Amino acid sequence: RYFSHFYIISVLWNGFLLWFLTQSVFLGVPLPSWLHLLLRILGAEQSPGGELALSVFLVLLSLWLHSWRRLFECFYVSVFSDAVIHVVQYCFGLIYYVLVGLTVLSQVPMDGRNVYVTGKNLFMQARWFHILGMMMFIWSSVHQYRCHVILGKLRRNKAGVVIHCNHRIPFGDWFEYVSSPNYLAELMIYISMAVTFGFHNLTWWLVVTYVFFSQALSAFLSHRFYQSKFVSYPKHRKAFLPFLF
Repeated sequence: RYFSHFYIISVLWNGFLLWFLTQSVFLGVPLPSWLHLLLRILGAEQSPGGELALSVFLVLLSLWLHSWRRLFECFYVSVFSDAVIHVVQYCFGLIYYVLVGLTVLSQVPMDGRNVYVTGKNLFMQARWFHILGMMMFIWSSVHQYRCHVILGKLRRNKAGVVIHCNHRIPFGDWFEYVSSPNYLAELMIYISMAVTFGFHNLTWWLVVTYVFFSQALSAFLSHRFYQSKFVSYPKHRKAFLPFLF
């Protein structure tokens, strides 16, 4: 249940970054000196960037909306057990959502302290991969939400009251294919952001690689747990990737 702390930090911090970015790209307000210096340290370029300004805006917006939804699910959808996480994992989670927002913003092209925007306005940069990436983001988010609803209902009665915190076998949506579709959807959400970046942003693909291995490990451990706990667990169901792993 302390995962909610991660999303509180993300909503506040990445909303903060999104506000500065929005002011810069739409109103021409320079980024604060401290933020500009921080972005330069992280590798932000002082050069034109094609469609990068719109890509960064859409990805940071997606990250912020994703954090809002996950925070809502933590409070109103998920039913957590008494399981705990290590203090190191907890601290890493807090730091991660600060760094991931800065990672996105560091990809924006700069002209001094201003964001470099080609054309008369930001949306003149719109390309097909922006549309595809946002469609993938919405699609993946919907499925992740559905999977969390399914998990939450396993511990509630028909009136929506929590009656236990035991584990049961979930069915429906992507659970028909993998044991942890919520982790798969998380990966797909980050891939959708890579698509929004235009497929070729190496920095973000490194983020996707981290998400892949972290979510795959969690999914594998969950799969082993389900198999050991339930004799009748579906044999065809994979851990993380449908039909593969």
